[in-house]
Amino acid sequence: MNTPAEVFFIISSVGFVVLWILVAIVLVYILRALHTFSRIINRLERDINTIGDTTLELLEDVRETAVYKFLFGRKKRKVNKE
Repeated sequence: MNTPAEVFFIISSVGFVVLWILVAIVLVYILRALHTFSRIINRLERDINTIGDTTLELLEDVRETAVYKFLFGRKKRKVNKE
């Protein structure tokens, strides 16, 4: 027959094993979520750079049109005297 100390030891041992298995599962899910979040952030950064490039190209195209030049003219550049 098992003494109460042996029963407590068995129950606590099983409890710790179950607890560590649950902790490992939670850590795996957290790591997967962080990896997914990192991929999303990288994709957003790449898309933002693409959108920025596209916007700059669009602005250059608009600035080269005759209507823009007529309405806003060209800015006079100051000549640096050295």
